[in-house]
Amino acid sequence: MTSIRLKIAMVAVLVLAAALRLQHIDFGLPALNDPDELMFEMGAIRMLRTGTLNPGWFGHPATTTMYILALVDLIVFGAGYVTGHFASPTAFADAVFADPTLVILPGRIVMASFGVLSVWLTMRLATELLDRKAALGAGLVLAASPLAVTWAQVIRSDIMATSFLLACLIATTRYAREASNSRFVWAAAWLALAVATKWPFALGALAMVAVLLDRWSKNEATLRESLARMAFFGAVTMALLLLISPYLVLDHETLWRNLQGEAQAHHLGATGGSPWQNLAWYGQGPVLDGLGMAGTLLAIWGLWLLARHGLAARVLLPVLLGFIVVLAAQRLVWDRWALPLLPLIAIALGAAASRVASRVASLGSWAQRLAPPVILAGVAAPLAAATLDRTDARAHDTRQAASAWALANIPPGSTVLIEQFAFDLQRAPWRILFPMGDAGCVDAKAMLAGKIDYATIEAARGSRAIVDFGTLAPERASSCAADYAIIAQYDRYAAESDRFAGELRMYQTLLQQGQERVVLRPQENAPRSGPVVRIISF
Repeated sequence: MTSIRLKIAMVAVLVLAAALRLQHIDFGLPALNDPDELMFEMGAIRMLRTGTLNPGWFGHPATTTMYILALVDLIVFGAGYVTGHFASPTAFADAVFADPTLVILPGRIVMASFGVLSVWLTMRLATELLDRKAALGAGLVLAASPLAVTWAQVIRSDIMATSFLLACLIATTRYAREASNSRFVWAAAWLALAVATKWPFALGALAMVAVLLDRWSKNEATLRESLARMAFFGAVTMALLLLISPYLVLDHETLWRNLQGEAQAHHLGATGGSPWQNLAWYGQGPVLDGLGMAGTLLAIWGLWLLARHGLAARVLLPVLLGFIVVLAAQRLVWDRWALPLLPLIAIALGAAASRVASRVASLGSWAQRLAPPVILAGVAAPLAAATLDRTDARAHDTRQAASAWALANIPPGSTVLIEQFAFDLQRAPWRILFPMGDAGCVDAKAMLAGKIDYATIEAARGSRAIVDFGTLAPERASSCAADYAIIAQYDRYAAESDRFAGELRMYQTLLQQGQERVVLRPQENAPRSGPVVRIISF
């Protein structure tokens, strides 16, 4: 492919990335199927309401995520104020708590933008390390990857951190080619942003460590100079981190409490095993899901090719291996934790695809023209199809189906117990109860009318990883007396009954007291995703 065609193809890849990430990005709204979205937004709203730069939560730490969300919320309010939709900040807050779509959808679009940015940065990094053909392959696979698209459609810190990591690796690559203080500081700045977004992305420093050690091995610097430079890189990164997020020190008590809350031995649906079991889980799950079978096989070969490429090996492989070791050692397993692996492995895939195309090109000009698109289409087309299926299923969730049934069948004046953040039921003519840890079941409408903040939720949830009926304080079960219950977590606990026996007993007691009216299950052929939802009447 000529240079102009490659550039046009790269632009097309970015258009594809944007289209896939914006498809059904409003899924579930106004209900929130991912409860963590509300947590991030509440940190942003807290800053706007109190006039502080302290997000009040540092678990990821996600400081940059909540800062960007606060800026987005401010823009939404400003636009609404100018157009007369919101007379005051209080009116804006009322509107948000009535329908969080106002801030959640713009926040999701920003995350999708970071997803597209990560595709572009992956192509930039691959171009710096290899060539544009490899960059095109890496970008196309990442653009179409179901895993990458799924987590670019929700408000979380992972996609943002991945983008900052890639920017750090680009700066590190340029520093390796031509050492300069500006490139050194830029690498530290991007790394600081990555760490301020998510702690484990400090592993990006391994690329700079490898580059500095390589300079020593080539006698371009003494060992003492290289070690001093490493220490200086760490110091600059730490200083910039505290400049970005000073409340990590100023509010260190909250930081420590949040870190303790994040350190969990078990989590429903995400408890890991031995390091080898964890590696097998990631390989057979997120990596295979993110790259497809053909892509995974190409990537394995590509990693071998990268290992023989000096600069690419120094920049990519230490970071890749660092994340693999950390993922294997964790007590929990989450598919989103594999997100930083995808761009790096996609570059390896691009290297392999470029090598195949080069070898096929020797057969003639026709092969040279046809080989790259055929190879890339063979890898990316199944990924794009799987992505479209997944986003379509996500737009038809069992929890929204349950809300529709409830609105059609539950009579006015009823008391309804729910477990999900069903903002789509907020205007229903019922009293709605929500289980909240030590506080028991609370009146959800009254709680929202009071503009509840995360500190109140945190105090009620205690050390619980999940807030639902199963984790309710048993002595507070009587506060949940209702006419109907919409239960979305029972089947998940039943699947892990040996680990969550107490939580399962809570549900079994509840279900024995009522009559099952309808069961809504995810269906592959519908398509419909989500948990098994049971609606019980008492």
